[in-house]
Amino acid sequence: MAGLTKKEKTFCVEFVSTGDISKAERVSDLSGRGKALMCRKDICDELQRLSKIQSKSLEMIARAGLKRLAIGGVSDAVRLIFLDNPSGVELDSLDLFNISEIRRKGDSTEIKFFDRFKALEKLLEGSRNDESSTPFYDALIKCADSLANDNDGD
Repeated sequence: MAGLTKKEKTFCVEFVSTGDISKAERVSDLSGRGKALMCRKDICDELQRLSKIQSKSLEMIARAGLKRLAIGGVSDAVRLIFLDNPSGVELDSLDLFNISEIRRKGDSTEIKFFDRFKALEKLLEGSRNDESSTPFYDALIKCADSLANDNDGD
């Protein structure tokens, strides 16, 4: 918003990010002015604008995470099984995003993964509700519906 000062914009960004008026005041160097700022229409408009952006960003992050769970690789998890006492550097280099649980007992390692089918269902569910779904997702929806109908007849 053009009419806001740099400090007011910083306040708005911090408040939307944390929901903490006191922290937003400190970060923006506007101590004691947060409650008064929250009563201004231009500040409220900016908070609403930023909230919409944040919501859309979180939605995109969630979709990306679901995609990684649904179709991500498992080679790094398999590599983890064969590592003896891996260092922090080794662990940091592995993509273990799709692992829900790791148990190590003596010489054995048990790895549980997130449910790929549930992640795919969530992705499809979201694309059904999204007016801007792509042909790829439309094809996945048709495939999932077809499989569900085939299973109903069993």
